Amino acid sequence: MGMPMLDEAMLLKLPLATTGFSVIRNSKIYVDKSFLIRKLAITDGAPVFLSRPRRFGKSLLVSTFESLFSRGLQDFKGLAIETGKEKWTDKTYKTVRLDFSRYAFSNAENFSRKLTGALLFALYGNTGPMIKENENKDPDDVLSEFAATSEDKSIVLLIDEYDSPITHHLDDNAEKAKIIATLGNFFATVKSCEEKFRFVFITGITRIAHVSLFSVFNTLKDITCDDDYATLLGITDAELHHYFDPYVRNAAAVLDMSVSDVYEKMKTVYDGFQFSIDAAETVYNPWSVLSFLRDPKKGFLNYWYATSAGTPTILVKYLENKSNLELFSKLSYQVKNAEDGENLVSLDALMSKSDPDRIPMAMLLTQTGYFTLRRASSEYARLAIPNDEVAESLLRLTLDINHLNPSPITRNGISNVAGMVNAGDVEGIFRLFNAALTEGISANAKAFNDENSIRDFIYVLLPRNGIIKTRENPNARGFSDLEIRTNEVKLVIEFKRIHNGYPLKTAMKDALDQLKSRHYGETVQNLRLIRAAMVISPEDRNLADFRVLEEVADI
Repeated sequence: MGMPMLDEAMLLKLPLATTGFSVIRNSKIYVDKSFLIRKLAITDGAPVFLSRPRRFGKSLLVSTFESLFSRGLQDFKGLAIETGKEKWTDKTYKTVRLDFSRYAFSNAENFSRKLTGALLFALYGNTGPMIKENENKDPDDVLSEFAATSEDKSIVLLIDEYDSPITHHLDDNAEKAKIIATLGNFFATVKSCEEKFRFVFITGITRIAHVSLFSVFNTLKDITCDDDYATLLGITDAELHHYFDPYVRNAAAVLDMSVSDVYEKMKTVYDGFQFSIDAAETVYNPWSVLSFLRDPKKGFLNYWYATSAGTPTILVKYLENKSNLELFSKLSYQVKNAEDGENLVSLDALMSKSDPDRIPMAMLLTQTGYFTLRRASSEYARLAIPNDEVAESLLRLTLDINHLNPSPITRNGISNVAGMVNAGDVEGIFRLFNAALTEGISANAKAFNDENSIRDFIYVLLPRNGIIKTRENPNARGFSDLEIRTNEVKLVIEFKRIHNGYPLKTAMKDALDQLKSRHYGETVQNLRLIRAAMVISPEDRNLADFRVLEEVADI
């Protein structure tokens, strides 16, 4: 590892885990999205809905609107919205911001009560007698009474994670029905008072039927798959270079990599999200990018799954159902392997609403960020896995849901793999991998159907600390299957799978020849290079044999 270029004070300027717009503008880096925010904020009357996966900055966006409508340009100095002919000139408004995720674990009665309290505070301020007098009212009553005494176009309503209270009660039909009824009444009231609102903005993950949001609002503007707002959340390539180049250079110094290689690796691991079929560019997951840049010495870790963004409550509850789990496994395999015709979805289906416990699996996996969109035609999107981080998360989710985990002894051995790599103990690593495959993959699993599934299973089990692990690492001649890098050694492994007409001996020779002819692993200097071939036997459901290229005299 090299020496960092940036001190702790500079690293603290990264806006990691900060959702308050004012805080970010005062002390941290803000990626200027204000030109898109202005374009959206001039919408007059029609409520706006945006769905995005977790950890994409929905709460920061809501906070930004709150600042704009309640304080004007006070927090926007130097941003695009504050300069030139597009300068924001609107007045300020009574702004109500509600975060429904704060009430996710409340039962229906407490949800209604807490929402009433939040509304009273937002509308009337900290006036004890007023709150005490009205605390037993329903949220829709509080809103309609306030609206009745308000001027037209005088209120801004911002709701974050509207669906959170519902998705946390999927296994309790009685409470779920009551919460849906509360939300239905609330949104119906918003509709009945629509002339009072200057701007209504709502975020969530799913489009849930029966809450009035997608039925009574016949003018609802859903920008989830809108080309114009495809980069409203997330970080584009240009933004990564413009705002974070010093931090990428710092990561390159720490990891002893070239700056271009770090950019390329970040793109492979964290980029690739596309939220409309004709989006001009893809975006990076901001949480993962900022987490990596904050502590690059740990390598290109999976931050998305590790922080539960990859295990949203609604998806976990869905996968507790055996038939849903089987559908998830089938669809994941089809999309990962890009089987023609199996990974297409119509735009109408993507924009449709569903009962909370009957969301189509393809739609749910897209809404939660496991799948992203690529253009297939003007009416159909092709589903794709956006990047390596999500590909790994798919496998981790499968393992976690199925409880397919190697024994503690094998896991402990895998956690110490760095020492085995440094010692050049390829045989020990081979035996360790086989133990993990035997203990961790069920007898009816289809993992042995292709070599990439086995590679991915091993990859996801490798530790997060002490090594840098990569899959399909590119060079000018191809992509190596698996690379494990320590401070001293780089181990490159090529996998081949036996099948009819392709015996072990031929598979081993081809793997070794590929390692040598394509010069896998030869780009890193000052490290000992070890290259090994491992052959997969689907019949025996294990790794049948291995060879180390540097120990093979003639291939």
